[in-house]
Amino acid sequence: MNREIYLQTGFLPSSFFMYAMSLSSGLFLLEKPAWAVAVAAVGVILGWPFSILAFLPLTFYSLDKQFKQAFLSGAVTSIALLALSILVDHCYYQRWTSSVFNLLVYNVLGGGESHLYGTEGPLFYIRNGFNNFNFCFILALLFLGILPNCKKKVCP
Repeated sequence: MNREIYLQTGFLPSSFFMYAMSLSSGLFLLEKPAWAVAVAAVGVILGWPFSILAFLPLTFYSLDKQFKQAFLSGAVTSIALLALSILVDHCYYQRWTSSVFNLLVYNVLGGGESHLYGTEGPLFYIRNGFNNFNFCFILALLFLGILPNCKKKVCP
């Protein structure tokens, strides 16, 4: 009997962000701020848009050190990647849209096109928390109930 094993890989935005943050920090420590900003742009646009908050200190300091090079590398990288992202989105959605922009609008402003990403009720997050953290999730929830009593007894 011939058995074939298929390996399926997944693109995890948070893992990609972690690699981009490590590379960007390393480039910054090697005193290559323009490259650090370019890698930060890749991590934000292709990886996880909310990671921009983690890249802001590095980007501001890089802009302070070498404004022209850091700004140009960040701008060119961002424009090229956003254009590529919009072209790929057009191929998949059959209309001109930006998944990066839609994700930010949907999660930050509370609007946008929810059919692209789906919506879940509160019970989903409770089940997901238990699936990810098992009994530690239950302990964390119990801690929220115990915390007010601990403050009264320990710090009157």
